[in-house]
Amino acid sequence: MNKLSSWISPLLILSFGAAAEPVVMSYDGFYDRMEVVNEGEYQYAQVGFYLKTYADAKPCDITEGEILTEKQSYSLTYNDKGQLFLPFDKELDTHKAMVVVTPADAGGCQLSMQIEAKMPQQGITAGQLYQVNEEFEELLADLSGFFVGTLMSFLLPEQQGIQLHFNGSVPTNVPTDWQCVDTRCKVTIKNKWQDSETVLVDGSKLARITPWIAK
Repeated sequence: MNKLSSWISPLLILSFGAAAEPVVMSYDGFYDRMEVVNEGEYQYAQVGFYLKTYADAKPCDITEGEILTEKQSYSLTYNDKGQLFLPFDKELDTHKAMVVVTPADAGGCQLSMQIEAKMPQQGITAGQLYQVNEEFEELLADLSGFFVGTLMSFLLPEQQGIQLHFNGSVPTNVPTDWQCVDTRCKVTIKNKWQDSETVLVDGSKLARITPWIAK
């Protein structure tokens, strides 16, 4: 487990399913994280919520999901990658809503929170990648809380750059200094990229971008 996942996972209430039993989570944990993102007014950085298998961290197949309060039930949106799409709703937070997800298979699932960015389906410039990296660093510090972020910053995971996750194999024309394996590339951000309009990657081939965290 890398430093990012081990440090952030305690921020949310985790629940594990056995024998395909529902995974039950408190909505307020989701709301608190989404509130941090909204207050930061990030252009690219966001927080993704994923249900993954406990054994090997692969996406959990989901058969049903809902958000429950004492009086109402709402459908939960999710995709085939186990990602949960929750509304940012103060009323749900106030009414102590619960998120209930039913996995398709037994074996146990857990909630994973991932700082990530979804990019426009067009050419992505060096300047945009520089901004994504800056937003990741800021969001990671914001999610870590004021006390740790300012007084105990040495506890924060070290971000070395960004990881580009492609929908398929890595394009053959990416820069030669990128560290690429299978469908992803680790990229060290250069200061000279800050205002650069040079296109480095085709956004239509990108699934998402995540922080590159030192292990």
